[in-house]
Amino acid sequence: MNIKNIIPAIGLLVAAVAFNSCDDYFDTDPKNIINEKDYIAEENEMYKGFLGIFNRMQEAGDHAIFLTDTRGPLLETTDNAPAELKSIYYYNETNGNSYADPTCYYAIIVACNDYFAKMADYHHNVGGMTEIAEENFPALISSAIRIKVWAYLMLGKIYGEAYWFDDPLTEKKDLTDGSVFTHCNMKELADRAINLLESGMTIDGIHVPADLEVSWYKWIDEEEQDASLYRYWEYLTPPALVLNAEFRSWRASYVDEAAAQADWQWIHDNILSFMYDYQNGTNERALERLTNTDLQGTSDIFQLNKKMQSDNYGAYQNIFYTDRVGLMTQLLSGIMYDYDNHQRNRLVQYFCPEYPDAESFYLQPSDHGVGLYNESDIRGLTQGWTMRTLGGQRCVSKYYYGYNFTTRVYEYLNNEEIFKIEPTIPTFRAHDLHFLLAEAETHLGHFEQAYWILNEGLSTRFPDKKMPTDDPAWDYRYDPWVSAPNGGYGNFGLAGTASGTIHELPLPTDDDWSSYTEDQLKEMYDWAIADENVKEYIAEGKSYSYMCKIAERYANSAYRSGSQEKARDSVAVRLAPKYAANGRAQKVESAIKTHGYFINWQLSEISGSKADEEASTTPGTDTNQPSTEE
Repeated sequence: MNIKNIIPAIGLLVAAVAFNSCDDYFDTDPKNIINEKDYIAEENEMYKGFLGIFNRMQEAGDHAIFLTDTRGPLLETTDNAPAELKSIYYYNETNGNSYADPTCYYAIIVACNDYFAKMADYHHNVGGMTEIAEENFPALISSAIRIKVWAYLMLGKIYGEAYWFDDPLTEKKDLTDGSVFTHCNMKELADRAINLLESGMTIDGIHVPADLEVSWYKWIDEEEQDASLYRYWEYLTPPALVLNAEFRSWRASYVDEAAAQADWQWIHDNILSFMYDYQNGTNERALERLTNTDLQGTSDIFQLNKKMQSDNYGAYQNIFYTDRVGLMTQLLSGIMYDYDNHQRNRLVQYFCPEYPDAESFYLQPSDHGVGLYNESDIRGLTQGWTMRTLGGQRCVSKYYYGYNFTTRVYEYLNNEEIFKIEPTIPTFRAHDLHFLLAEAETHLGHFEQAYWILNEGLSTRFPDKKMPTDDPAWDYRYDPWVSAPNGGYGNFGLAGTASGTIHELPLPTDDDWSSYTEDQLKEMYDWAIADENVKEYIAEGKSYSYMCKIAERYANSAYRSGSQEKARDSVAVRLAPKYAANGRAQKVESAIKTHGYFINWQLSEISGSKADEEASTTPGTDTNQPSTEE
């Protein structure tokens, strides 16, 4: 059956709409015990099953934003915000708070595990598939592997722990069942996730690597097979490279220096190789994405938001737009939505003061957050690229309001029906590669490289467009950043491209360089990178957990002479000032120092039944936790 008869062949993601009307195809919502009947009986159901997984991902898309950005340096709650959101904001106890519930991530994992089991059964029983199905069978499995790993990455980053399981859970299971669940801290999660990414899995005798991509256009449009019409589908699944690098950057905080160095070297080598191959046209998948774009100007994902003198300057904004005008420029993967197909997130509702329901405006930039940006920074309030004043109120605007290059005015993406704007939520973008590379260079002792990636970029460091040949720390794979193949793509650094404030850090050429130990330098650079990360990832559910990652690195007394007290202090000093205006700074600082920075949620079981959903958690009873009053 041609998929055009099932899902409209339109040039944007329609994902789970077909699935939502066919519950018998893929019923893995933990609110309902998995339906084991008639799941995969035809080839098309393999695809609809995968889109069902992505539907779970859509449901989880905005979770981290409301849970973690609320606690970060930038956002504050408005008077309209519900009590539970304010409770998160004020660092009250999170266990039992609906915004802190991790079920959405476990729902993804349950769905993936069930998909693996049902795909194995189908492949074994069908006895043969069409050529395109045989090609996409392992790629669908591979994509689901990466989505499962992404869910565990989110659990680890937010909660600092998770329960690993591979069982498809056809019935509710108590977490004390050691035959099914393994409680993991972040280091143990990283070990398991990295192993899965690098080993893949075997399904009905077929070994499936974790880095395969589905040829969506061949399935959706088997008659014309025009890849350019379905390029957005290429962004459904997070890349294995970035997932692996993210987990390694966390694992390096919990292991001895030799093991940490191995992880940092892996991150360095693999990210640089990916970027080098892309720029030189030898990365087939990346090149296909590049070829399939019809955008104006550059489509090089590594440009970041380069200081361009033309309309392309707006490409930075367009990463987040629902019409995905700038999708190809900097996005590596993202969670996309389509209002007309009942795919929704709450970003515009919570962030827009002019939303039809004005009472749903819950989150806005704080005075402290606005003060993090200089007057020229395109991410700040003054320049108005990502936040501005609308309806007389300060707001995060990047997801729904921007410059129209046709009409030459700023406007809503949908002026008539703001409520229909459903922005893409990035899971990974080009900036992630640069932040990870700056981290890796720091811990490999390549401070000059880290400095320029973080600040003004290699094009500023080498204005003559010539890379040094006498310094091995300047890896040859940096060459396309500066000089080859077409004069370099113009790297102006993470802060520099945004006209942000340059971080003042020691450099080997400084007179007092020798006064610092290597450990001191690494810590200084780490926190500078974390501070820039906060300014870059406005309301994306990333920057708070990045601070947690750096803090964990210096909480480790076994390997880095750190201490939990010092790590918590480093986070508290960055977050408490936001609360000074309302007199809560001391309380928040005390909460962080006493209870740490990870979100607390006590699971007792992972349930598949709606009736048992509330019983899957145990409300907190720790009388030493902060008060739940606002």
